[in-house]
Amino acid sequence: MGADTARSAVRPVTARRAAADAGGSSGALLDGVVVLEATDTPAAAFAGALAGDFGATVIACEPGAGSGLRRLGPTAVQRVWWPIIGRNKRSLMIAGSHPAAAPLLARLAAGADMLLRDGSDTGERLRQAMGDSPHAVDVHLFPTGADRPDLWPWSIEPEFAAAACGLMALTGRVDGPATQPEMPLADYCAGMLALSVALAELRAARADGSVPQPVAMALHEALHRMNEWQLVVATQRGTAETRNGNRFPMNANIGNVFRTRDGQLLTVSAATPSVADRLLVMIGGTVLRDDPRFRTPEDRRRNMDALDAVVADWIGRHDAADAMRIVRENDVVVGPICGADAVRRHGHIKARGDVVDLTLPGHPPMPMPAALPFIEPAGIMPVRAGPALGADTDSVLAEFGLEPEEIRELRSRGVIGP
Repeated sequence: MGADTARSAVRPVTARRAAADAGGSSGALLDGVVVLEATDTPAAAFAGALAGDFGATVIACEPGAGSGLRRLGPTAVQRVWWPIIGRNKRSLMIAGSHPAAAPLLARLAAGADMLLRDGSDTGERLRQAMGDSPHAVDVHLFPTGADRPDLWPWSIEPEFAAAACGLMALTGRVDGPATQPEMPLADYCAGMLALSVALAELRAARADGSVPQPVAMALHEALHRMNEWQLVVATQRGTAETRNGNRFPMNANIGNVFRTRDGQLLTVSAATPSVADRLLVMIGGTVLRDDPRFRTPEDRRRNMDALDAVVADWIGRHDAADAMRIVRENDVVVGPICGADAVRRHGHIKARGDVVDLTLPGHPPMPMPAALPFIEPAGIMPVRAGPALGADTDSVLAEFGLEPEEIRELRSRGVIGP
């Protein structure tokens, strides 16, 4: 893929499909878009994985030791993390700080449409190589407070993003500590939102021939945007909402997690008056529905502990299969909480093709999410596990126009590897 192809705009759907039908492209949404990724943290890497899922050429620019993501967590995590976060990418091993690397960095920057980076050295050098009138959109994702240490005298570790945006004030049991999400939620949300903005900026810049504006985002900002009701409610009510366990925010609608007689967990959601009525009638007939404690949303809010006890008692007297049969018959919103094994076996998830299996040398089949959401025509983008360090160095540089002799010279000087 040469520089001209690398600089092509995101194609309209009609042109994309026509090109695919004619055999001129993969037909994927981001076919022809070249993304350079230089990161040691999950946010920018997740944005790169999403771009790769939809056909972009994503080049992970890694130093000799490899991206820090290859060493994330204990050994058991390292074996699976990079195949997932590095999916559908290519690995270019480059010593960005080498004195002779500057021309190569400039060549890469000139042929790219997007740069995804955190605070890594290679990412900063690629940004500098883009110059003042870049062709690529520069996407910088950084931990909360890193851009304004004068206003953030605390740690700038990315794990604090959920705490900084107010989200953790709402998580956990009422009288217990806040709960940290198990997944790197702030990183993934920030990566997804930043990629969306970057693609919009890229499209606008290509349409009017302008220089794309950079996209800079602190990790907490994505969660802050998604937690949009918290400040509004606090302002309008004059008091902030606090931790409420598994109940709905503001404690007005029926919603919690309950255990069945056979030990399964079911989640209940009755967020509208009509669903709440059906739930109460199913459990205790019209007498329960018309109970003065539970008749209206405001009544239920004042007596939610008592209502939870009634729902818990009913579910606790039924096995999961029996409870689910009854709620389906009554059109009540209740569902099982699926763990990893249940997700793997779930008929609907299988039918949707939401999980794909990858076979890696020395590993059992590795299930991971498919390229989601599905885009028609379906099945364009297969999922490939993250590559070995430097596996694509030669092929990437050849596509950026370097001759074999130039590649050999760069390798002999230690600019590239392995």
